[in-house]
Amino acid sequence: MKLSSTAKLRIVTLAMATIFTASIGTFVTYQSYQNSLSTLDYAINSTVDDAAQAPSQELSAALFHIDEFALDLSLFLLSRDGAITTINESTVELSTDITLVEAEKATRKVQEDKAVQDYRFRSYVISGGDYLIVAGSSESANSRLRNGLLSVLLITFTTSLLAFLLLTLYIRRLKRRDDKDALSRMQAFLGDASHELRTPLTVIKGYVEMLSKGMMTEEADKSRAYLRVNTEIGRMESLIHDLLLLAELGESAQRENEPLDLSELLRAHGQDFATLHPDRKVELEIASQISIIGVRDYYSRFIQNALNNISRHTENGLPVKISLTRVGKSARLTIEDGGAGLPDAAYRENIQSLHRFDKSRSRESGGSGLGMSIMAGVIAKSGGHLTLRKSALGGLAVVADIPTYRE
Repeated sequence: MKLSSTAKLRIVTLAMATIFTASIGTFVTYQSYQNSLSTLDYAINSTVDDAAQAPSQELSAALFHIDEFALDLSLFLLSRDGAITTINESTVELSTDITLVEAEKATRKVQEDKAVQDYRFRSYVISGGDYLIVAGSSESANSRLRNGLLSVLLITFTTSLLAFLLLTLYIRRLKRRDDKDALSRMQAFLGDASHELRTPLTVIKGYVEMLSKGMMTEEADKSRAYLRVNTEIGRMESLIHDLLLLAELGESAQRENEPLDLSELLRAHGQDFATLHPDRKVELEIASQISIIGVRDYYSRFIQNALNNISRHTENGLPVKISLTRVGKSARLTIEDGGAGLPDAAYRENIQSLHRFDKSRSRESGGSGLGMSIMAGVIAKSGGHLTLRKSALGGLAVVADIPTYRE
């Protein structure tokens, strides 16, 4: 199952919030736990050290140290026959079952006993061969650890839930804004499309009505009427085809991109244009073996639209230059002419659906205003960018920067 972009955003955000909160919380909790154990071990070790500094009076020195620093420690005497005698009892009664072997190990460093209950201890061999054992309960530190981890779990859950709610609200807000923008664009698009379709329909309706009522009797008039009807029908077909192509470009599931030799495709269209327009000077500067990711039919339509615009809007004999170069990791496709170009303000405008940069000439020359939108959609589908600028030849330069493909 393919996840949507919003679902991926939710998963990534929740994962990051959970990992970050849990990591920080767990780290702080274990640091506090280790500090508690270090404090207990320090108290045990300092008591043993004081006892070691008083030979033959180890018990008295250990008791004095515990009383002086008000340490909550237990003091035991383990005889060589394994019997344990309690000398001092902490607030937590410890059920000691320390063996001679364990006492021997504890002479080097503090040991931990969890057989019956949690406590830590260290031993010291006193005069006569018995073991002085200093012990302290670690239950308090363990309890704080458990409570701390539970708190981390609750905080992590709360943080993740809060992040989910805030992210949901943010996504809904973005969706409402996008839906509003999409609705506005759709309304403008439908209004412009209906206006474009209304013009040829009005012409067709008028001539059909005149023909059906016998208002045209001369054969020349009838022929002219049929010619105008056919022309307007062709214009409607072209407009509908453009609308469908724009809709297809907007559907990501349609016509998936694939590796495409842009050099070969552009060279073929450029040579065809030069052949069909012998009165124009057509210059081709096309680098070889430049491949992109795209749909061949779409790029054919892109190139045809750009060249048809030159044929429609520039005078015969004016120069045309078609170039393709590699710029970093992108391919730069440029189609330019020596015509009059566009109004200065047009170079700063965005390319939108049914947007005419020169409103005085589009309808008369057969343009629907969709050509540039289709061209921009083709380039955008490949992750590229389309710009319009003035040409060094004097007219318009259509520049497309497209990511290249490398195996």
